Amino acid sequence: MINDFTISNFKSLVNFQIVVPKFTVLIGLNGAGKTTVLQAFDFLSQLMSGKIDEWLASRGWDRADIASKLVSTSNISFSATTVHGRKLGLWNGSLNRKELACLTEVAAMEIDGKFELLFRLRDRQYRVDERDLVPVAFTYQGSLLSQLRDSELGSDLKNIRDTIRNIRSLELLSPHLMRQRTRESAASIGIGGEKLSAYLHSIKGGDKQHLLDLLRTFYPRVIDFKSSPTKGGWKRLSIIEDFDGKHVETEVRHINDGLLRVLAMLAQTLDGNAMLLFDEVENGVNPEIVEKLVNLLVNAKQQILVTTHNPMILNYLEDDVARESVLFVYKTPEGFTRARQFFSLPGIGEKLDLMGPGEAFIDTDLVALTATCVELDKQDTTAKEVDEKAKKSPTSKKGAA
Repeated sequence: MINDFTISNFKSLVNFQIVVPKFTVLIGLNGAGKTTVLQAFDFLSQLMSGKIDEWLASRGWDRADIASKLVSTSNISFSATTVHGRKLGLWNGSLNRKELACLTEVAAMEIDGKFELLFRLRDRQYRVDERDLVPVAFTYQGSLLSQLRDSELGSDLKNIRDTIRNIRSLELLSPHLMRQRTRESAASIGIGGEKLSAYLHSIKGGDKQHLLDLLRTFYPRVIDFKSSPTKGGWKRLSIIEDFDGKHVETEVRHINDGLLRVLAMLAQTLDGNAMLLFDEVENGVNPEIVEKLVNLLVNAKQQILVTTHNPMILNYLEDDVARESVLFVYKTPEGFTRARQFFSLPGIGEKLDLMGPGEAFIDTDLVALTATCVELDKQDTTAKEVDEKAKKSPTSKKGAA
């Protein structure tokens, strides 16, 4: 599980910090940077996978698109803490955009309040634990950890690596892409759902039955899905429904968008170790089943991060969940994206005593709230500067005149 994440110089994220509970909802005005936050988490995962060129190509981006145009800094720096039982992991570093490689990295594990260094990369040399320094004599992309064999890493370092690597972004889910046939096997449904057929083809036995049981709570007529290999190795997906005892098989190209989207999200929740990212989670889903979907995501085994513009989503959250989970995303006058807990902001939390979370959202002027947040930012900066000056100022010795 990801505990918190800091990144700087990624699009509108400059000195951006976010704490993420098990279930998180991002709200805010259009253009505030909600989707950019999801993209940043995906970027973090891709660093640990080591295929940055492929990732950029899949999004239609080049390396110039990921850096912020708001500052002159070139490198993208990041830091994330991960939770492993009672242990807290730390991974930070900096991506050189020219080489698309992290040239500095540190990973550590906190045990009993003390961080123990697990990995360090600096000056093109790396060290795992207390072993000898090893020169980096090869080219790579993303994190150097993506290139090292499991046998080189201890269990704590592998846990940090795998937690970051298992972030799954699904913010581009598209019915058009979900209808595509695929040949290769797949560990996820893909950022837009383009590998859905291949991913479903790999689900067997109890996992498939569990997925069908979940799907029937949304679409009771569904009795099965089939992902069958065809000529050339392509996977053909179809849904089988029961209409008064008659079984009707429908190929994926004729399946309605809502069913496909729900199937894709439910299928990905079978990956128990993943953190899942969904953009505008309510898109294409009928209002009568949105509550079921929200309840499923809140109670999923995975850590879930979603964005929404729909107050209905918040109304399906318990008040205590909403207080922790709903984050307000906004932009400063400089264009920097920031995030704060929505129900911790002045005057917002008190509304939960009188109305539901979604109603409190509707009852809030988000433009005025942005101005309030900007003022709070200034106060935080001033307080921090005063604190730093106090730490640097000399103190009088006890008994001095």
